[in-house]
Amino acid sequence: MARPRRRLTVIAALDMVGYSELVQQDELGTLREMRAIYKTLVRPTLIKFGAHIIKMMGDGGLVEFPSVLDAIEWCMAFQTAMAERNAAPDRPKIEVRAAVVLADVILSDDDRFGAAIGFAMRLQAAAPPGGIAITHSVRWQLLGEPASAFKPVGFLMLRSVPYPVEAWFWVPPGRTLPDVQPTQNQMLTPGVLALPGIAAEPQEDQRPLIVVLPFDDISSDRSCDSIADGIAEETTATLAHVRSVRVIARNSAFQYKGRAADIRTLSRDLGVRYVVEGSVRRAGARLRVTAQLIDAGTGTHLWSGRTEGTLDDPFALQDEVAMQIAGALHSAIRSAEIERARRKDGDHIRAHDLVLKAMPHFWAHRREDNAIALRLLDEALASDPRSGQALGLKAWCLSQEVTYLWSDDVERDKQLALALAEKAAEAGEPDALVYTMIGATHSILSVDQSRARVFIERALALDPTLAWAWTRLGFIQAYSGEPREGLASLRRAILISPDDPIRFNAYAGMATCLFLLGDYAQAAREARQAIDARPGMIWAYRLLATSAALGGDLAQARAAVSRLLNDRPGMTIAEVRRAVHNLGGADLDRYLEGLRLAGLPEG
Repeated sequence: MARPRRRLTVIAALDMVGYSELVQQDELGTLREMRAIYKTLVRPTLIKFGAHIIKMMGDGGLVEFPSVLDAIEWCMAFQTAMAERNAAPDRPKIEVRAAVVLADVILSDDDRFGAAIGFAMRLQAAAPPGGIAITHSVRWQLLGEPASAFKPVGFLMLRSVPYPVEAWFWVPPGRTLPDVQPTQNQMLTPGVLALPGIAAEPQEDQRPLIVVLPFDDISSDRSCDSIADGIAEETTATLAHVRSVRVIARNSAFQYKGRAADIRTLSRDLGVRYVVEGSVRRAGARLRVTAQLIDAGTGTHLWSGRTEGTLDDPFALQDEVAMQIAGALHSAIRSAEIERARRKDGDHIRAHDLVLKAMPHFWAHRREDNAIALRLLDEALASDPRSGQALGLKAWCLSQEVTYLWSDDVERDKQLALALAEKAAEAGEPDALVYTMIGATHSILSVDQSRARVFIERALALDPTLAWAWTRLGFIQAYSGEPREGLASLRRAILISPDDPIRFNAYAGMATCLFLLGDYAQAAREARQAIDARPGMIWAYRLLATSAALGGDLAQARAAVSRLLNDRPGMTIAEVRRAVHNLGGADLDRYLEGLRLAGLPEG
């Protein structure tokens, strides 16, 4: 078969807004106006721009241009003329949407074919009435005034296009661009999902500054001074990988070695918000290391911990202490920062603060709290559309909407969550927490866990002390046929951060691993532990019900189903099947069979 002829060209797609309604109201009048527009504003003006009509489609058409600038100038002139025409009091108002794309098309003598033609029509459907939509490839062909006239509106998910599309809009003078960011339960137009655009200016770094002071050797013979220095240095290096904080360099911190430093003076001199201090004490061959986190502004102790080891391997001890301190500080500093953000008023609130305020609502695992988190994250993205944490956490919240049966439109929320996750991946510097949010989203919404694993492994490579990443790795391993490895990852998450506010999720992950291993009685116990740790987490009753039923405890299983139905009357097996996206095949059948035995209606 001969290879088809192809060409890179410029296509403008146009379509009348509300054509069907206009025809129903006045068929002959609408057709008459369309012919008049074609004869006066379309056909005679195309010659100047070297353009020709590829095809007419009743209420729209496709036009081919020799260059991007020709297409843009003609579309802008046409839409301006249409706006002037619609302003006349004696004419019916007819609006047209337009889109301009660079298109790799298949040629025939009198037509153009290919996926690019369909793409142009999808983008045209997203354009504002009376305006023009263009993509990245078109925008960057423009210079000067035509370029500046188009405003960035972010990333769109177009129907039948499997990736987010960066777009710019233009409307005639005197018109206002529509707000393209949808609310949680609305879409801009059918088949179109809008994502936040690009911030014009970089945002101020809101991360707190922390200093690790030299640890004190309080041994009776002062023989552990070098070990104490090594622990402080290793802790500083480990915390440098934690993207949620900034760390004072070791040399700056070590100027305080041997000095009794007042914490509030430190806060003033170094500008730090948090101080880590500690001590090393030797008794024979054993060492005890204690550490504490202090709020530099108030002098309040926020966390303290203790580790013991021997002198046999001081490097291993230093590594272990640094890992435990960094893991614990994730949770302690996050909690302190959330409380700080809560106290801020509206004039001083930033995107970073709004993300922090959203977090307790996110991990509450209740529908009403998830809605509050989404609202706060929308506010954060309005302030800083580049915020990787806001994009990633919103994606994770939306994935919860889907899998916990809170969504009014599962497919819409799933596609928006995945698009936000991709946008978060492009948002800025590598951030272990952002990668964890992205990985969690892909893990929850996909049977194939490979893409989720990529992001979680990136997160752990950047920060192996992040308990959230270890928890999500445990889930990924469970869904990938590695439940024993998943149990080890989840136990590590609990060990690293035993006081973490989402520790309950690690228990749910362990229940999932045990369910997949067929240890249903222990799976039910872990599911119950997760629920006890987070009583409002209704979705976990699904895991408890199926595990208990398959383990033979029908009384507990039916009580769990009763709790599910009390929260969501009408829940069915069919509905759960649609909500669960990360189990497939025999595992999903087994999960649903347990719910069936527990008494959940079939649907």
